[in-house]
Amino acid sequence: MSVIRCLQNLTRHDDPASELWIIDGQFAAPPADAAGAEIIDTDGGWWLPLAVDLCARVREPGATHKATLSSETTAAVRAGVGSLCVPPDSQPVVDQPAVVDWIGDRARDAEASVHLLGALTEGLAGQALSDLEALLAAGCVGVAQPRRLPDVMLLRQALQYAAGIGCTVHLDPVEASLAGQGVAHAGRPAMRAGLTGIPASAEAIGTAIALELARDTGCRLHLGRLTTARALSLIRAAKHDGVLVTCDVAAHHLFLTDQVLDGLDPAYRLDPPLRTDVDRQALIAAVGDGTVDAVCSDHAPQDENAKTDPYPLTAPGGSTIEQLVPAMATLAQQNSWGLRRVVELLVDAPSRILGLEPVATAPGSPAHGVLLKPLDHQVDPKAMRSAGYGTPMQGLELQWTVAEVWRDGQPVALV
Repeated sequence: MSVIRCLQNLTRHDDPASELWIIDGQFAAPPADAAGAEIIDTDGGWWLPLAVDLCARVREPGATHKATLSSETTAAVRAGVGSLCVPPDSQPVVDQPAVVDWIGDRARDAEASVHLLGALTEGLAGQALSDLEALLAAGCVGVAQPRRLPDVMLLRQALQYAAGIGCTVHLDPVEASLAGQGVAHAGRPAMRAGLTGIPASAEAIGTAIALELARDTGCRLHLGRLTTARALSLIRAAKHDGVLVTCDVAAHHLFLTDQVLDGLDPAYRLDPPLRTDVDRQALIAAVGDGTVDAVCSDHAPQDENAKTDPYPLTAPGGSTIEQLVPAMATLAQQNSWGLRRVVELLVDAPSRILGLEPVATAPGSPAHGVLLKPLDHQVDPKAMRSAGYGTPMQGLELQWTVAEVWRDGQPVALV
């Protein structure tokens, strides 16, 4: 006997209808005979495809005391994230096909899909280029140089190489000499706390360098985890000029500013750092007007020991993947963006950037998505499923929660 479920009173990004039918794990048109169907009132819920996260570290290989591929993909799916793009800064660095194969073997049994970025330079040291063709052949969806830009001449050679083989290059556009050993935004809160700052100019200059080299070489470029209004202005102009560039921001930068530094809570030790409220408002505006293509979690789980030293000595990052989907639904509601924009930011644009197949939602396709329900709640780090310790999203007031998840035609148990 068929299992028939009907979700009612909800909003879908791809259909104005207020109901969604799932029959035997597949999307379906309303059946002629719905006898025995389970009818569920979603109380004004939203149904969207599982998110594609453009930057999520799983700490494997090399730091399994912080988290594992299994723990973080399990946490991701239960929070409505179905695909993770993992940067190459593991230990060992993803600069050899053998490392790609090893992680790929481990990822086969993972609950979420895992897509790897290869290292742009050997060991990410910025001294010599990796064999980009070999990394793509092994299965990488692009190459990256996280955290800081390499030498400008080497970067130009890298973008020429990547353009010739049709490879997208992912960069964190930060000029290394200006960023130095900074641990916070170079503003008044950091000054009051005696912290070494990273000026906004480090990102603006890094962005300008990357964009000009992309203009020179015709390389397809993705700039990740942007934090400043100045960088966004440069990207907006470059897009107008036809430069092949996309960009993302991390969700926590849309909610938090450097004012949280007053308490020197290590949960807010992040790289890139939290910026000013002027920057935060500029990021939100750029997300709304389409300058920003996607929003990611920048998930970087840490263990408790990594967060117990004085603020400047603690490791940057925190567990953020579980807040990505509810946080973006909350922001969309606050800014009247609508569900369609959320899906573009979390699913469609990330899929295009990574070269992934779009999610099928037509009748007969396996049920694959997340049901969000309106529910005001505070982010509680103790309730997270990630193996990581702490989150910069702690205590934030969110207005949506994950109520149900389906992946590849199967319901996912949330407890």
